[in-house]
Amino acid sequence: MRGLSVLLVAIFATAVVGISINAKVATSELASIECDLCEMAVRTVVPMMDQDTKDIENAVNKECKALLHKIPFATQKCQKFVDEDLNKIIKELESGTAPKDVCTKLDMC
Repeated sequence: MRGLSVLLVAIFATAVVGISINAKVATSELASIECDLCEMAVRTVVPMMDQDTKDIENAVNKECKALLHKIPFATQKCQKFVDEDLNKIIKELESGTAPKDVCTKLDMC
């Protein structure tokens, strides 16, 4: 009976460690995606700064979908990025922040 208890504790500990490692990997992957999206948006926005905001949003959304095409729910992720983050990126660029510094300043990279 004692051996079974030790075995169950060992299995549980292994599962907890495995979940923790997977969570860290998932978090770093999400951070990497956020950084990639920001950098893509900056590259897309810079040459379009004099254009209509809706045109910029459409262009970034299109580039986002191309970047994330293999990820499930990419359409929703791209729309969320455009809705929540794109305006911050545009404002940073308009305020004179260098394109290479925008994503770092916004804590996306």
